[in-house]
Amino acid sequence: MFQNIQNPKIDTKMKVFYFYSRISTSTQKANRQIENFKVHDGFNPSKVYIDKIQGNVPFMQRPEASKLFDVVTSSDETVILVVDSIDRLGRNLLDVLKTIELFSANGISLKSIKEGFTTLLDNGKENPTAKLVISVMGSIAEMERQRIKERTTEGIAIARANGKYQGRKYGSVQTTEKLLQRHSDIVKKLEKGLTIREIAQITGKSTATIQKVKKTVIVNEQ
Repeated sequence: MFQNIQNPKIDTKMKVFYFYSRISTSTQKANRQIENFKVHDGFNPSKVYIDKIQGNVPFMQRPEASKLFDVVTSSDETVILVVDSIDRLGRNLLDVLKTIELFSANGISLKSIKEGFTTLLDNGKENPTAKLVISVMGSIAEMERQRIKERTTEGIAIARANGKYQGRKYGSVQTTEKLLQRHSDIVKKLEKGLTIREIAQITGKSTATIQKVKKTVIVNEQ
């Protein structure tokens, strides 16, 4: 899955640990999560990010997760992100895999306490065990993706048959302002210098949409 990723040689840098989890709005659960992280090497309370939010929100749309991503990808240090469980990295398996790919592409090693593996070894290479687990997850995710696609196609067909499905009216055009407002998340990521592929992984939006927004931003800046 990450065969094209060129990982940095992390054995020449000091490792810095960051910690992330997603919990309910319970303060008690937040405190318990912090206690669990305290026993880990390199624990620093200032490097703990916990989202108190429902689990159906994509990783990069969570306030603390988005903030964490910006911090660790801007760091000059060797970062290892510790999570209590791999399922904290997304709203479903597809989102979890996107998150893992995104961090790995930026040279960030992920360590899951529950699953007991780290995505990158000390020499910066992929962990074979983690690669195997993620490969299996990828196969399952592909099956899930196909099921979603089939259900969507069937749903549209049924809606059309019942006269309830309507796409955008022919010839209708979004104004520049509305386009940029609608895709403000893409604009922010472009301003941070992320590539189209990275933005697609974060937002879940198509590369065609991102390219359209990028062209619009460039024209407006001229």
